[in-house]
Amino acid sequence: MMRLRNWRICLVALLFGSVSPSFCRELHFDSTDRYNIRRGEQEENADLVRCKHGLTVRYSFGPACFKRNSFITVSLVLDNTPEDRVVVDWYHVENGLYRAIGVDSNGNVITEDTAFMSLPVQEQGQGVSKVFIMGPLPNFIEWCVLKVRVIFVHQGKQGRAAVSALHWCEIFTVLDEPKAPMNPAWVSVLRISCRWARGETTPDGAANTLTQRLWDEGEYNGGRLAYTRYICTSPGSRDWNIGEVFYLKAFINQNNLNGLPPGKPTGQCNDFADFLVCLITSVGAFNAVAQRTHPLGLGWWFHYREIDPAGPLPPQEGDWNYHQFCVYGSDVWDGCLAFVAGSPQGVPKKLARDTVY
Repeated sequence: MMRLRNWRICLVALLFGSVSPSFCRELHFDSTDRYNIRRGEQEENADLVRCKHGLTVRYSFGPACFKRNSFITVSLVLDNTPEDRVVVDWYHVENGLYRAIGVDSNGNVITEDTAFMSLPVQEQGQGVSKVFIMGPLPNFIEWCVLKVRVIFVHQGKQGRAAVSALHWCEIFTVLDEPKAPMNPAWVSVLRISCRWARGETTPDGAANTLTQRLWDEGEYNGGRLAYTRYICTSPGSRDWNIGEVFYLKAFINQNNLNGLPPGKPTGQCNDFADFLVCLITSVGAFNAVAQRTHPLGLGWWFHYREIDPAGPLPPQEGDWNYHQFCVYGSDVWDGCLAFVAGSPQGVPKKLARDTVY
């Protein structure tokens, strides 16, 4: 199982379609503003999403991550074309962006029935070397599928024939390049973050929405150990304060978060904080990190005022020996709880670290 260390966390699920091995026609979707993504099954570069030609570019039937408002270059790739069915030209017919709403049990992306927009197209070049410049993509965070219908013109022994084909690419549009630990970002995380923060255009807006959705969808387990572990510095010795290991893949898979209906992310404050860091950094908002109220091992406890934890546990006040949350600069985001008394109230979003927290 892959491990994520030091509260700066990293994984992914890839969709591949197939075409006939004897006659392969694929569309290549690329951009100068395309970001590498990963499966989340192996360490290092072996885990990057790759096409079958060995490059980190995206072909038909696979996921790709682009900066919002960017343009996509769509080109044609041919492989193993029989001599009597040579492609001599291809034409764009139509395209549409369809909002993704989930993933079925076979790993196929489920979309809305109607496209929410189409992309303007500029044609460059001729014949099989032709490319189409499509865009701009949405100017906001989105998870969608671009479906492109084209006509391939074949030159065979009996003359020319035209064949219509539909190709598609799963697309995530993000604010900017994903940040560590989500650089490269995991597909499984993007399928959550780009759905929850859909429509947001600013870093603070995305962070606030993701924090609220985590509280809405999540369940605090009362403080029991769940998907984080402290780092062993030597056999039998752990250091509580140099970081922690977060088992992100196990956390996501516990309730099939990226399926339908949405699952419930469940854990203690460590898990909520680490997962929120992954959500915020995956959409390129800012370099969020997880932080605790104070170092462990000091014997400290503190009393917290009435809060409403995520999930079914009732509002309560009590005592903790620490709490963990997400920070950027001097501001705090916390999807684990909501304040119900005093001021401020609600889920903590961009609160000053050294006042309320």
